[in-house]
Amino acid sequence: MFEAVSWKLLAITTVLLFIGIAPLPYSYYTFMRVIVCGCAGYMAYQGVKEEDKSFWPWIFGFVAILFNPVAVIHMTKEIWMVVDGLTGCLFAWLALRAYKQQN
Repeated sequence: MFEAVSWKLLAITTVLLFIGIAPLPYSYYTFMRVIVCGCAGYMAYQGVKEEDKSFWPWIFGFVAILFNPVAVIHMTKEIWMVVDGLTGCLFAWLALRAYKQQN
């Protein structure tokens, strides 16, 4: 499932998530939500398309819903910092894994 996504896209998503930990203007977080939601949604789609029976499509579906830019889930900045950091770690691990598979 991870071969379908470029490690560069995952790395960019990782960087955006880690930057999102800092206090920035709201427009940055909207931009970040679009990228993270799109990337996670695509990963969930690939998992379903490949009939992946693991939990990964469910996790990416949840991440896509959590970072949905249209129906925003409101939480405090402190909680979002933890969510951004944990999701950034997930995408960093995926980027490293995809890089090793593609090179």
